[in-house]
Amino acid sequence: MLKINISKLELKEIKFKKKKEKDKKIYRRLQFLHLKYKGKTNREISDIIGVCPDTITDWARIYSNKGLNGLCKPINYNNRSSKINDYIGEIKQDIRKNTISTLAELQEWLKEKYSIEVEQSWLFRCCKKKLIYLTKKPV
Repeated sequence: MLKINISKLELKEIKFKKKKEKDKKIYRRLQFLHLKYKGKTNREISDIIGVCPDTITDWARIYSNKGLNGLCKPINYNNRSSKINDYIGEIKQDIRKNTISTLAELQEWLKEKYSIEVEQSWLFRCCKKKLIYLTKKPV
């Protein structure tokens, strides 16, 4: 699990941004940081905010890599979908061959084979939208 350190100064900025924020998606990200500062676990935060635990992990990664401004910048999901659209057939073929059975494996495969990095929560929605079904590996 990724450790997030939030200073008192950052907390003050988070609280200020929460008061001003009108976009509910960004507000939830700020709420995540506030709850993380209070010592809540990712599971507790996901239950409180109403998002998937993988989304919380993605937000933690974004915050660690890009800071508060990076986390508060809305993600344009339309730009990323075009990166994957060219490979939908190949993704489905690899899944049929039973080489990909989890989102983490698919995420890693996209990164290794095509240098495409996406968050698991986005990848989950993409798979659902594009009718990509992961299969369990035979025992």
